[in-house]
Amino acid sequence: MTNYFFRFSLCFLVLACQGNTVPQFRVHPLDSKLRISQDIFYEKVLPTMTGKKLMLATNPSGIGTNPKKIISSLEKHKITLEHLIGLEHGFLGLEEEFSQTPVTMDSTFNRPLYHIYRIKDSELRDLVREVDYVVFDVQDVGMRCYTYLSVLKRLMDAMKNTKTKLIVLDHIHVAMHLPPMGEKMNPKNLNFAGEFPSLLITGMTVGEATRFYNKEYLKDSVDVMVVPVEGYRRGMYFEDTGIPWTTPSPNLPMVDSARNYLSLVLLEGVNVSVGRGTQAPFVYFGAPWMTNPEELASKLGALGNKSYYFSPVYFKPTFGPHKGKICSGLRMNLVRPDYDPIQLAYDLIRLMKETYPNDFKWSKGSANHWVDQLWGNEHFRTSINEGKSFVDFHKTYLAEEENERSKIAPYLIY
Repeated sequence: MTNYFFRFSLCFLVLACQGNTVPQFRVHPLDSKLRISQDIFYEKVLPTMTGKKLMLATNPSGIGTNPKKIISSLEKHKITLEHLIGLEHGFLGLEEEFSQTPVTMDSTFNRPLYHIYRIKDSELRDLVREVDYVVFDVQDVGMRCYTYLSVLKRLMDAMKNTKTKLIVLDHIHVAMHLPPMGEKMNPKNLNFAGEFPSLLITGMTVGEATRFYNKEYLKDSVDVMVVPVEGYRRGMYFEDTGIPWTTPSPNLPMVDSARNYLSLVLLEGVNVSVGRGTQAPFVYFGAPWMTNPEELASKLGALGNKSYYFSPVYFKPTFGPHKGKICSGLRMNLVRPDYDPIQLAYDLIRLMKETYPNDFKWSKGSANHWVDQLWGNEHFRTSINEGKSFVDFHKTYLAEEENERSKIAPYLIY
Protein backbone atom coordinates (compact mmCIF):
# COMPACT_ATOMS: atom_id res chain seq x y z
CA MET A 1 0.00 0.00 0.00
CA THR A 2 2.84 2.32 0.90
CA ASN A 3 4.67 1.58 -2.36
CA TYR A 4 1.47 2.11 -4.35
CA PHE A 5 0.85 5.44 -2.64
CA PHE A 6 4.47 6.49 -3.25
CA ARG A 7 4.24 5.62 -6.95
CA PHE A 8 0.91 7.43 -7.29
CA SER A 9 2.29 10.52 -5.57
CA LEU A 10 5.38 10.47 -7.77
CA CYS A 11 3.30 10.23 -10.96
CA PHE A 12 1.08 13.10 -9.78
CA LEU A 13 4.15 15.21 -9.06
CA VAL A 14 5.65 14.48 -12.49
CA LEU A 15 2.41 15.38 -14.24
CA ALA A 16 2.08 18.58 -12.22
CA CYS A 17 5.63 19.58 -13.12
CA GLN A 18 4.96 18.85 -16.77
CA GLY A 19 1.90 21.08 -16.61
CA ASN A 20 4.07 23.94 -15.38
CA THR A 21 6.29 23.68 -18.46
CA VAL A 22 3.54 24.90 -20.80
CA PRO A 23 5.01 28.03 -22.42
CA GLN A 24 3.40 31.37 -21.60
CA PHE A 25 3.68 33.66 -24.61
CA ARG A 26 2.68 36.84 -22.81
CA VAL A 27 1.47 38.08 -19.44
CA HIS A 28 -2.30 38.11 -18.99
CA PRO A 29 -3.69 41.63 -18.35
CA LEU A 30 -5.14 40.49 -15.02
CA ASP A 31 -1.60 39.61 -13.92
CA SER A 32 -0.04 42.88 -15.03
CA LYS A 33 1.91 44.86 -12.44
CA LEU A 34 1.75 48.01 -14.57
CA ARG A 35 -0.75 50.85 -14.64
CA ILE A 36 -1.35 52.41 -18.03
CA SER A 37 -1.36 56.17 -18.55
CA GLN A 38 -5.02 56.18 -19.64
CA ASP A 39 -6.19 55.03 -16.20
CA ILE A 40 -4.04 57.65 -14.46
CA PHE A 41 -5.32 60.35 -16.82
CA TYR A 42 -8.98 59.68 -16.08
CA GLU A 43 -8.43 59.40 -12.33
CA LYS A 44 -5.92 62.18 -11.58
CA VAL A 45 -5.50 64.50 -14.56
CA LEU A 46 -8.92 64.98 -16.12
CA PRO A 47 -10.54 66.29 -12.90
CA THR A 48 -8.01 69.16 -12.86
CA MET A 49 -9.28 70.32 -16.28
CA THR A 50 -12.81 71.20 -15.12
CA GLY A 51 -14.46 73.94 -17.16
CA LYS A 52 -11.65 74.10 -19.76
CA LYS A 53 -11.53 73.72 -23.55
CA LEU A 54 -9.84 70.73 -25.14
CA MET A 55 -8.26 69.57 -28.40
CA LEU A 56 -7.88 65.80 -28.68
CA ALA A 57 -5.43 63.80 -30.82
CA THR A 58 -6.08 60.07 -30.39
CA ASN A 59 -7.34 56.90 -32.03
CA PRO A 60 -8.37 53.42 -30.79
CA SER A 61 -4.81 52.74 -29.60
CA GLY A 62 -5.40 55.38 -26.89
CA ILE A 63 -8.45 56.73 -25.11
CA GLY A 64 -10.11 56.85 -28.53
CA THR A 65 -10.87 53.16 -28.04
CA ASN A 66 -13.82 54.18 -25.84
CA PRO A 67 -15.53 57.33 -27.21
CA LYS A 68 -18.50 56.91 -24.85
CA LYS A 69 -16.19 57.16 -21.85
CA ILE A 70 -14.58 60.28 -23.29
CA ILE A 71 -17.95 61.93 -23.82
CA SER A 72 -19.32 61.05 -20.38
CA SER A 73 -16.08 62.03 -18.61
CA LEU A 74 -15.93 65.40 -20.36
CA GLU A 75 -19.58 66.07 -19.52
CA LYS A 76 -18.99 65.13 -15.89
CA HIS A 77 -16.18 67.65 -15.54
CA LYS A 78 -17.81 70.27 -17.80
CA ILE A 79 -14.91 70.14 -20.27
CA THR A 80 -15.65 71.33 -23.81
CA LEU A 81 -14.20 69.31 -26.67
CA GLU A 82 -13.53 71.98 -29.30
CA HIS A 83 -11.47 70.14 -31.94
CA LEU A 84 -10.22 66.71 -32.95
CA ILE A 85 -6.91 66.08 -34.69
CA GLY A 86 -6.96 63.48 -37.45
CA LEU A 87 -3.83 61.36 -37.62
CA GLU A 88 -2.72 59.48 -40.71
CA HIS A 89 -5.30 56.70 -40.39
CA GLY A 90 -8.22 58.76 -39.13
CA PHE A 91 -9.91 58.93 -35.74
CA LEU A 92 -10.99 55.28 -35.82
CA GLY A 93 -7.62 54.14 -37.19
CA LEU A 94 -9.26 52.43 -40.17
CA GLU A 95 -8.25 54.59 -43.14
CA GLU A 96 -5.64 53.24 -45.57
CA GLU A 97 -5.30 56.52 -47.46
CA PHE A 98 -4.75 60.09 -46.29
CA SER A 99 -7.85 62.27 -46.20
CA GLN A 100 -8.12 64.41 -49.31
CA THR A 101 -9.71 67.32 -47.44
CA PRO A 102 -8.25 69.37 -44.55
CA VAL A 103 -11.36 69.16 -42.36
CA THR A 104 -14.16 66.63 -41.97
CA MET A 105 -16.97 66.34 -39.44
CA ASP A 106 -16.63 63.49 -36.98
CA SER A 107 -19.96 61.74 -36.47
CA THR A 108 -19.09 60.28 -33.04
CA PHE A 109 -18.34 63.59 -31.32
CA ASN A 110 -20.06 65.92 -33.79
CA ARG A 111 -16.90 68.02 -33.88
CA PRO A 112 -14.59 69.09 -36.70
CA LEU A 113 -11.73 66.67 -37.36
CA TYR A 114 -8.65 68.54 -38.62
CA HIS A 115 -6.30 66.37 -40.67
CA ILE A 116 -2.94 67.67 -39.54
CA TYR A 117 -1.07 66.71 -42.70
CA ARG A 118 -3.48 68.85 -44.78
CA ILE A 119 -3.91 72.05 -42.75
CA LYS A 120 -1.44 74.93 -42.81
CA ASP A 121 0.91 75.61 -39.90
CA SER A 122 -0.71 78.99 -39.32
CA GLU A 123 -4.17 77.38 -39.15
CA LEU A 124 -2.96 74.81 -36.64
CA ARG A 125 -1.45 77.54 -34.50
CA ASP A 126 -4.76 79.40 -34.47
CA LEU A 127 -6.59 76.21 -33.47
CA VAL A 128 -4.35 75.41 -30.50
CA ARG A 129 -4.75 78.96 -29.22
CA GLU A 130 -8.50 78.41 -28.99
CA VAL A 131 -8.14 75.70 -26.33
CA ASP A 132 -6.63 75.33 -22.87
CA TYR A 133 -5.33 71.80 -23.36
CA VAL A 134 -4.15 69.52 -26.15
CA VAL A 135 -4.29 65.83 -25.19
CA PHE A 136 -2.13 63.50 -27.30
CA ASP A 137 -2.67 59.77 -26.80
CA VAL A 138 -1.64 57.21 -29.43
CA GLN A 139 0.42 54.02 -29.48
CA ASP A 140 3.66 54.39 -31.41
CA VAL A 141 6.26 51.75 -32.36
CA GLY A 142 9.47 53.60 -31.57
CA MET A 143 10.31 54.53 -35.18
CA ARG A 144 10.66 57.94 -36.80
CA CYS A 145 8.91 56.78 -39.99
CA TYR A 146 5.74 55.87 -38.08
CA THR A 147 4.04 59.21 -38.62
CA TYR A 148 2.56 59.80 -35.16
CA LEU A 149 5.80 61.45 -34.00
CA SER A 150 5.52 63.85 -36.93
CA VAL A 151 2.02 64.74 -35.71
CA LEU A 152 3.38 65.34 -32.21
CA LYS A 153 6.14 67.60 -33.58
CA ARG A 154 3.67 69.68 -35.61
CA LEU A 155 1.43 70.14 -32.59
CA MET A 156 4.35 71.18 -30.40
CA ASP A 157 5.64 73.61 -33.04
CA ALA A 158 2.18 75.19 -33.17
CA MET A 159 2.01 75.43 -29.36
CA LYS A 160 5.37 77.16 -28.96
CA ASN A 161 5.09 80.19 -26.65
CA THR A 162 1.32 79.81 -26.21
CA LYS A 163 -0.64 79.38 -22.98
CA THR A 164 -2.05 76.05 -24.16
CA LYS A 165 -0.85 73.03 -22.17
CA LEU A 166 0.14 69.75 -23.82
CA ILE A 167 -0.76 66.50 -22.03
CA VAL A 168 0.88 63.38 -23.48
CA LEU A 169 -0.28 59.94 -22.35
CA ASP A 170 2.76 57.71 -22.60
CA HIS A 171 2.85 54.18 -24.05
CA ILE A 172 5.19 51.21 -23.95
CA HIS A 173 6.08 50.07 -27.47
CA VAL A 174 7.70 47.02 -29.08
CA ALA A 175 11.17 48.60 -29.47
CA MET A 176 11.69 49.46 -25.79
CA HIS A 177 14.69 47.12 -25.54
CA LEU A 178 16.53 48.91 -28.35
CA PRO A 179 18.80 51.98 -28.18
CA PRO A 180 18.59 54.70 -30.85
CA MET A 181 19.59 53.12 -34.17
CA GLY A 182 20.13 54.38 -37.71
CA GLU A 183 20.85 57.84 -39.05
CA LYS A 184 19.29 61.31 -39.00
CA MET A 185 17.17 62.66 -41.83
CA ASN A 186 18.89 64.56 -44.64
CA PRO A 187 16.79 67.70 -45.31
CA LYS A 188 16.52 66.85 -49.01
CA ASN A 189 14.68 63.65 -48.08
CA LEU A 190 12.36 65.32 -45.57
CA ASN A 191 8.80 63.98 -45.67
CA PHE A 192 5.82 63.49 -43.35
CA ALA A 193 7.23 60.12 -42.30
CA GLY A 194 10.51 61.70 -41.23
CA GLU A 195 9.92 65.06 -39.60
CA PHE A 196 10.83 64.16 -36.02
CA PRO A 197 14.55 64.84 -35.38
CA SER A 198 15.64 61.39 -34.23
CA LEU A 199 17.37 58.35 -35.62
CA LEU A 200 15.23 55.81 -37.49
CA ILE A 201 14.69 53.81 -34.28
CA THR A 202 14.22 56.55 -31.72
CA GLY A 203 15.16 54.79 -28.48
CA MET A 204 12.35 56.76 -26.81
CA THR A 205 8.69 56.46 -25.89
CA VAL A 206 6.36 59.16 -27.17
CA GLY A 207 6.47 60.81 -23.73
CA GLU A 208 10.26 60.78 -23.69
CA ALA A 209 10.32 62.14 -27.24
CA THR A 210 8.07 65.00 -26.08
CA ARG A 211 10.51 65.95 -23.30
CA PHE A 212 13.47 65.63 -25.67
CA TYR A 213 11.99 67.78 -28.44
CA ASN A 214 10.68 70.43 -26.06
CA LYS A 215 14.07 70.95 -24.44
CA GLU A 216 16.45 70.40 -27.35
CA TYR A 217 14.50 72.16 -30.11
CA LEU A 218 11.87 74.41 -28.50
CA LYS A 219 13.84 75.58 -25.42
CA ASP A 220 11.03 74.44 -23.10
CA SER A 221 8.59 76.84 -24.74
CA VAL A 222 5.68 74.38 -24.53
CA ASP A 223 3.96 73.70 -21.20
CA VAL A 224 4.17 69.89 -21.13
CA MET A 225 2.81 67.19 -18.84
CA VAL A 226 3.72 63.56 -19.59
CA VAL A 227 1.52 60.93 -17.93
CA PRO A 228 3.81 57.88 -17.56
CA VAL A 229 3.09 54.18 -17.41
CA GLU A 230 3.52 53.23 -13.76
CA GLY A 231 5.59 50.17 -12.83
CA TYR A 232 7.47 49.76 -16.11
CA ARG A 233 11.20 48.97 -16.12
CA ARG A 234 13.16 49.66 -19.28
CA GLY A 235 14.12 46.45 -21.02
CA MET A 236 10.84 44.63 -20.28
CA TYR A 237 9.47 43.28 -23.55
CA PHE A 238 5.96 44.38 -24.46
CA GLU A 239 4.65 40.82 -24.01
CA ASP A 240 5.91 40.81 -20.42
CA THR A 241 3.95 43.92 -19.42
CA GLY A 242 0.43 42.49 -19.54
CA ILE A 243 -0.67 45.55 -21.56
CA PRO A 244 -3.16 44.48 -24.28
CA TRP A 245 -2.16 45.33 -27.83
CA THR A 246 -4.57 47.87 -29.34
CA THR A 247 -4.21 48.33 -33.09
CA PRO A 248 -2.72 51.77 -33.84
CA SER A 249 -3.15 51.52 -37.63
CA PRO A 250 -4.76 49.10 -40.11
CA ASN A 251 -1.54 47.28 -40.97
CA LEU A 252 -0.29 46.65 -37.44
CA PRO A 253 -3.14 44.50 -36.10
CA MET A 254 -0.90 42.21 -34.02
CA VAL A 255 2.18 42.56 -31.83
CA ASP A 256 4.06 40.40 -34.36
CA SER A 257 3.20 42.86 -37.12
CA ALA A 258 4.54 45.72 -35.04
CA ARG A 259 7.73 43.84 -34.16
CA ASN A 260 8.33 42.82 -37.78
CA TYR A 261 7.64 46.41 -38.87
CA LEU A 262 10.93 47.44 -37.24
CA SER A 263 12.70 45.62 -40.09
CA LEU A 264 10.18 45.04 -42.86
CA VAL A 265 9.12 48.69 -43.16
CA LEU A 266 12.30 49.28 -45.19
CA LEU A 267 10.96 46.79 -47.76
CA GLU A 268 8.49 49.53 -48.69
CA GLY A 269 11.44 51.03 -50.52
CA VAL A 270 11.65 48.13 -52.99
CA ASN A 271 9.23 46.61 -55.49
CA VAL A 272 7.57 44.04 -53.22
CA SER A 273 4.35 43.89 -51.24
CA VAL A 274 4.74 43.88 -47.46
CA GLY A 275 1.36 42.24 -47.03
CA ARG A 276 -0.72 45.40 -46.88
CA GLY A 277 -4.26 44.41 -47.71
CA THR A 278 -3.82 40.82 -46.51
CA GLN A 279 -4.58 39.01 -43.28
CA ALA A 280 -0.91 39.31 -42.27
CA PRO A 281 0.57 42.75 -43.02
CA PHE A 282 4.27 43.06 -42.13
CA VAL A 283 4.33 39.30 -41.69
CA TYR A 284 4.03 38.37 -45.39
CA PHE A 285 6.19 39.93 -48.08
CA GLY A 286 6.74 38.99 -51.71
CA ALA A 287 6.02 39.68 -55.37
CA PRO A 288 4.86 37.83 -58.49
CA TRP A 289 8.50 37.66 -59.61
CA MET A 290 9.73 36.02 -56.38
CA THR A 291 9.46 32.58 -58.00
CA ASN A 292 11.80 30.66 -55.71
CA PRO A 293 11.26 31.97 -52.17
CA GLU A 294 12.75 28.79 -50.69
CA GLU A 295 16.18 29.88 -51.93
CA LEU A 296 15.89 33.27 -50.24
CA ALA A 297 14.58 31.62 -47.05
CA SER A 298 17.60 29.32 -47.04
CA LYS A 299 20.02 32.25 -47.30
CA LEU A 300 18.20 34.11 -44.54
CA GLY A 301 18.25 31.03 -42.32
CA ALA A 302 21.90 31.62 -41.46
CA LEU A 303 21.11 35.06 -39.98
CA GLY A 304 19.73 36.24 -36.67
CA ASN A 305 21.04 33.53 -34.33
CA LYS A 306 17.72 31.66 -34.67
CA SER A 307 15.71 34.67 -33.44
CA TYR A 308 13.46 34.32 -36.50
CA TYR A 309 12.96 32.16 -39.56
CA PHE A 310 11.21 32.54 -42.91
CA SER A 311 8.78 30.16 -44.58
CA PRO A 312 7.28 30.27 -48.11
CA VAL A 313 3.80 31.71 -48.54
CA TYR A 314 1.37 32.78 -51.28
CA PHE A 315 -0.92 35.78 -50.91
CA LYS A 316 -2.95 38.29 -52.91
CA PRO A 317 -2.80 41.87 -51.57
CA THR A 318 -5.90 44.05 -51.92
CA PHE A 319 -3.92 47.24 -51.31
CA GLY A 320 -0.52 48.66 -52.25
CA PRO A 321 2.11 47.16 -54.59
CA HIS A 322 0.95 44.17 -56.70
CA LYS A 323 -2.65 44.78 -55.71
CA GLY A 324 -4.88 41.93 -56.89
CA LYS A 325 -1.96 39.78 -58.07
CA ILE A 326 -0.85 36.45 -56.67
CA CYS A 327 2.46 36.95 -54.91
CA SER A 328 4.88 34.27 -53.83
CA GLY A 329 7.12 35.23 -50.99
CA LEU A 330 7.98 34.63 -47.37
CA ARG A 331 6.41 34.79 -43.97
CA MET A 332 8.54 36.19 -41.15
CA ASN A 333 8.20 34.01 -38.06
CA LEU A 334 9.50 35.59 -34.86
CA VAL A 335 11.11 33.29 -32.29
CA ARG A 336 12.73 35.88 -30.00
CA PRO A 337 12.84 39.68 -30.18
CA ASP A 338 16.55 39.95 -29.32
CA TYR A 339 17.92 40.69 -32.79
CA ASP A 340 19.11 43.76 -34.68
CA PRO A 341 16.14 44.85 -36.84
CA ILE A 342 18.24 47.14 -39.03
CA GLN A 343 20.77 44.39 -39.76
CA LEU A 344 17.90 42.10 -40.73
CA ALA A 345 16.44 44.75 -43.07
CA TYR A 346 19.84 45.39 -44.66
CA ASP A 347 20.72 41.73 -45.18
CA LEU A 348 17.20 40.85 -46.34
CA ILE A 349 17.22 43.49 -49.06
CA ARG A 350 20.86 42.72 -49.97
CA LEU A 351 20.08 39.03 -50.40
CA MET A 352 16.85 39.78 -52.27
CA LYS A 353 18.82 41.91 -54.75
CA GLU A 354 21.46 39.17 -55.06
CA THR A 355 18.90 36.38 -55.60
CA TYR A 356 16.71 38.27 -58.10
CA PRO A 357 19.10 40.65 -59.93
CA ASN A 358 16.84 41.02 -62.97
CA ASP A 359 13.60 41.67 -61.08
CA PHE A 360 14.61 43.56 -57.94
CA LYS A 361 14.21 47.35 -58.14
CA TRP A 362 14.42 50.26 -55.73
CA SER A 363 11.05 52.05 -55.76
CA LYS A 364 11.20 55.73 -56.60
CA GLY A 365 8.81 58.65 -56.30
CA SER A 366 8.88 61.83 -58.34
CA ALA A 367 12.03 63.09 -56.60
CA ASN A 368 13.61 60.53 -54.28
CA HIS A 369 13.89 56.81 -53.74
CA TRP A 370 11.35 55.71 -51.14
CA VAL A 371 13.94 53.89 -49.07
CA ASP A 372 15.99 57.10 -48.83
CA GLN A 373 12.95 58.84 -47.33
CA LEU A 374 12.51 56.04 -44.82
CA TRP A 375 16.17 55.67 -43.86
CA GLY A 376 16.80 59.41 -44.04
CA ASN A 377 19.43 59.55 -46.77
CA GLU A 378 20.83 57.51 -49.67
CA HIS A 379 23.43 55.72 -47.54
CA PHE A 380 21.40 52.52 -46.93
CA ARG A 381 20.61 52.06 -50.62
CA THR A 382 24.04 52.91 -52.03
CA SER A 383 25.81 50.65 -49.52
CA ILE A 384 23.72 47.69 -50.69
CA ASN A 385 24.34 48.62 -54.32
CA GLU A 386 28.09 48.70 -53.61
CA GLY A 387 27.97 45.24 -52.06
CA LYS A 388 29.05 46.33 -48.57
CA SER A 389 28.49 43.99 -45.65
CA PHE A 390 26.27 45.22 -42.84
CA VAL A 391 29.30 45.36 -40.53
CA ASP A 392 31.06 47.80 -42.87
CA PHE A 393 27.88 49.80 -43.39
CA HIS A 394 27.21 50.07 -39.65
CA LYS A 395 30.74 51.28 -38.90
CA THR A 396 30.09 54.46 -40.86
CA TYR A 397 27.31 55.69 -38.53
CA LEU A 398 28.13 53.93 -35.26
CA ALA A 399 29.46 57.19 -33.76
CA GLU A 400 26.15 58.92 -34.59
CA GLU A 401 24.24 56.25 -32.68
CA GLU A 402 26.53 56.56 -29.66
CA ASN A 403 26.17 60.35 -29.67
CA GLU A 404 22.38 60.08 -29.89
CA ARG A 405 22.29 57.67 -26.98
CA SER A 406 24.04 60.24 -24.78
CA LYS A 407 21.87 63.06 -26.10
CA ILE A 408 18.52 61.46 -25.24
CA ALA A 409 19.61 60.00 -21.88
CA PRO A 410 18.45 62.98 -19.74
CA TYR A 411 14.90 62.69 -21.11
CA LEU A 412 14.27 59.00 -20.49
CA ILE A 413 11.53 58.24 -17.97
CA TYR A 414 11.98 54.49 -17.51
